[in-house]
Amino acid sequence: MDPSIHDLGFPIWLRINHFINLFCIFFLIRSGLQILADHPKLYWNDHCRPGSEWVKFGKKKMPTNRLFTSLDEAEDVSPVFAIPGGHHNLGAGRNWHFLIVPLWILNGLCYVGLLFATGQWRRLIPTSWSIFPEAWDSILTFASLNAPPESSFHPYDPLQQLVYASVVFILGPLMILTGLAQSPALIARYPWYVDLFGGRQGARSLHFIGLMLLVLYVLIHLIMVILVHFPQNIGHMLVMFGPHDASSVLTFVAASSALLAVIGFHIAATLYTRRHQRGFQEHAAKVVEPLMRFFFRKLESRQHFDRRNVSAMHHVNGYPPVNGDYRRMAQTGFHDWRLRIGGLVERPMELSLSDLHRMPKREQTVRHNCIQGWTGIATWAGVEVREVLWRCRPKLEAKWVVFHAFVQDEYAPDHYYEVLKLDEVQDPQTILAYEMNGCPLPLEHGAPCRLRVETKVGYKMVKYLTHIDVVTSLDEVELGYGGYREDHQFYEKVASI
Repeated sequence: MDPSIHDLGFPIWLRINHFINLFCIFFLIRSGLQILADHPKLYWNDHCRPGSEWVKFGKKKMPTNRLFTSLDEAEDVSPVFAIPGGHHNLGAGRNWHFLIVPLWILNGLCYVGLLFATGQWRRLIPTSWSIFPEAWDSILTFASLNAPPESSFHPYDPLQQLVYASVVFILGPLMILTGLAQSPALIARYPWYVDLFGGRQGARSLHFIGLMLLVLYVLIHLIMVILVHFPQNIGHMLVMFGPHDASSVLTFVAASSALLAVIGFHIAATLYTRRHQRGFQEHAAKVVEPLMRFFFRKLESRQHFDRRNVSAMHHVNGYPPVNGDYRRMAQTGFHDWRLRIGGLVERPMELSLSDLHRMPKREQTVRHNCIQGWTGIATWAGVEVREVLWRCRPKLEAKWVVFHAFVQDEYAPDHYYEVLKLDEVQDPQTILAYEMNGCPLPLEHGAPCRLRVETKVGYKMVKYLTHIDVVTSLDEVELGYGGYREDHQFYEKVASI
């Protein structure tokens, strides 16, 4: 080991970075488990055919003799392990994840920047090949249930140095890169990016493996801190403003206080989120939504899969309506169905399926990205939303477009609806689809007409369309948060990741 690293010490900024990282990691793990619970299966293919998963969590078995939806596959998760815990609290889990990610990344950038600015990089980056046999010697020492002498940890033992360097420079970036691959907006604009990981499901699986490695690292790290030279370790990291030879009592009190503070904050955050989901949604939106819009808003979809890539079985989310009007229209091939476009438009319209078929047709083979985590590839055909709106001529004060569906039992007595900004529906691949894989749209996938927005996650793509309203403010739309999921399940309304 390079003898020059023995005098590096533990500067205050390093200790602060360390505890911010610990704080963030626990939140990312817990919110990640909440997200995973909504589709507790992992795949190496983007078709997500039932039975093709490489790992599955939970005991649910889906029926083979009737339609089931992806919501039926969601599992309960204890609030002891996840935040906020419970069944299908995906909106709050995502908000916690996206609140903490920017802090974690910023803290990591500050840490790496200060490492190189102050010369502290030598504590992590090996400068001699001898570190590998020395690390092996450390492994053999630990395997014999002994610990290297305290003098070996100035600042780190060789094995520590290799592990820390791997976590900082390999595992951390991998989590960020695979996390970005979960953004429909990013991978729709740059399809090659997600191919680096073997598709979105490959990236999702690698993200989970990274999560498990982080959990393992944290557990081993905490165990080793306690079992191997505990007073010295805690003295280095916790007694920021005191002498290096501070008493073991002081270091124990400091360590216990810090750990209890983190645990207490997690308990308080969990209880608050579970009891005040609306308040948490509103507070989180002030941070999460501007960041999403900043990074992903202007990205247009440029997906062009080969039709040979179409999924043989495409997941379904949401059961078809069973009310009288819908059933009657379905029995007659939706010949008397009409799509009404109104609100702040100069020319309100009612369009039949025949009217839509007479408009310029767009066909696209694209990947569907469900907020729960599953994907599927299909060929959709229909008319561009911007084409329809151009014919209706939105007024100058128009800002939002509201898509309404037939009443479905799972949402009754309400109906499903979602809202998009007027400029968000200008993407050429944002269409009103009336065909899927060369056939009329199936009932389970939204017949007679559904919305496709390839830069958003699936819950924004309203099925079973009845009418479209153009409005100037979200206050005009139900509870005013941006859609059914936002109003009733506390999702965020940007839905770009």
